[in-house]
Amino acid sequence: MARYPAVKEDIFFAEIKTPTGVHVKIHDTTTKKDFRLTPDTVSLLTLCTGTSTVEEIASILSEKAGEPVEGLSPALEKILAKLKEKGIIIVNETPRARTAQKEITMKYPLESAQIEITNNCNLSCVHCCNNSGNPYPDELNTQEILSLLDTLSSMGVYHVTITGGEPLTHPDLLTIVEHARKEPMSVNIFTNGTLITEDIVRKFKKVGINRFNISIDSLDESIHDTFRGQKGVLKKTLKAVHLLKEAGFSIIISFSLSQWNKKGIADVLKYCKDTNLQGFEILPVLYSGRGVKGLAVSPEEYYRALVERFTYMKEEFPQGILEIHEKMEEGCDIARNSIGIKADGTILACPGCDKDMGLGAHCRWLAFCEGCIAGAFTLERTLRCYYPYRCAVYRAYDMIIGFE
Repeated sequence: MARYPAVKEDIFFAEIKTPTGVHVKIHDTTTKKDFRLTPDTVSLLTLCTGTSTVEEIASILSEKAGEPVEGLSPALEKILAKLKEKGIIIVNETPRARTAQKEITMKYPLESAQIEITNNCNLSCVHCCNNSGNPYPDELNTQEILSLLDTLSSMGVYHVTITGGEPLTHPDLLTIVEHARKEPMSVNIFTNGTLITEDIVRKFKKVGINRFNISIDSLDESIHDTFRGQKGVLKKTLKAVHLLKEAGFSIIISFSLSQWNKKGIADVLKYCKDTNLQGFEILPVLYSGRGVKGLAVSPEEYYRALVERFTYMKEEFPQGILEIHEKMEEGCDIARNSIGIKADGTILACPGCDKDMGLGAHCRWLAFCEGCIAGAFTLERTLRCYYPYRCAVYRAYDMIIGFE
């Protein structure tokens, strides 16, 4: 029986050339796992196109190495078995073409992008930094979004976060997600959860969304619903979490910290633990967009909230702490390997920017956060490095967990 090895469709496999050199990126967009392979194994992987049999691949390698096929075959079989075990390749009984390897040449290759596919939203949250509600008159149409995903993939992007507005109000959300997964890219969706139904969850499962970030600002119905500008929102959101959890999706709860709900963090943390969710993040309400004066917390209040969060997670979510630690060590992605794209196609250095921010100055945490000038500009309309809310994150992390 003929065997045709092929790189799996959800594996991002690229040779990336930059002024500093050439490196190979192999990333599973379903599990979000990176693979490091030897140069010889990478060369073998380039031949796993789904159109050549194992015997034909052995013949090609034999000719390149100047060695008999019989001498190479045992090692080849062993390596292919290992690649299959790791989930990097599949072996088909019939030829199925798969052009897996991308060749990317960029001075600064990208890795991730956050795309607002619409400004339309079914809620009217009092703290919305994006001032979402009605769609922009000049929003990208579906075909333009699909073309954008193609372009981003050719630039090295293998992870995309889809936001809005409320992305579930977009009529072609599933088409967009399906296209992104075929690039391949991992896909996270930020949503308020109110439009999620059993039928939609089944469709989400089919297209392969990786994670949902769902907004819960309080388990007190009166607080959450007032925050979101509509009665009954919390019940719908909690039902959405249940449906997604039952379907096996990874879920992160996003908590918008304000003067209204700062005493309710512990309740939401306990809910995350009891529901066995994957994580919990706290974001401060700011004065941008619809942010209401008197609603925002001070940097010191944000710091105390983060201390509470990190302490709880260290004790109850050790796996979540590992993810936080990795992110802290990597630092901010602004203007390095991530970009933000508005619903009208405007490209930003990061989702927190609304113009080119330039370079930051010096501060204690600069080695980690690279200077969050985007946040400073959002808060004070001032182009400078120091951003007290970002510093609060690193202060709290350093106190509870610590930098090695």
